Amino acid sequence: MNNALWRLDPDYLAAYTEDSGIMARIRRYYPDVEPMARYYRAGKRIAVQYRVPSRRKRSMRRILGVDVVRE
Repeated sequence: MNNALWRLDPDYLAAYTEDSGIMARIRRYYPDVEPMARYYRAGKRIAVQYRVPSRRKRSMRRILGVDVVRE
């Protein structure tokens, strides 16, 4: 499964995941994390991109298992 985490601006991060288990955990436990985009193939959801508040950086790094990408 592909996961990624990068900075959008000083207040928000973007998180991308293809793992349905991670999607369910984010939906269940993090109401302040909003989906920005949903990706579908053949009518089936394959990935979600989220807008994450900066205060959730540590939580998202642990859930996704990746570090913030530096550009």
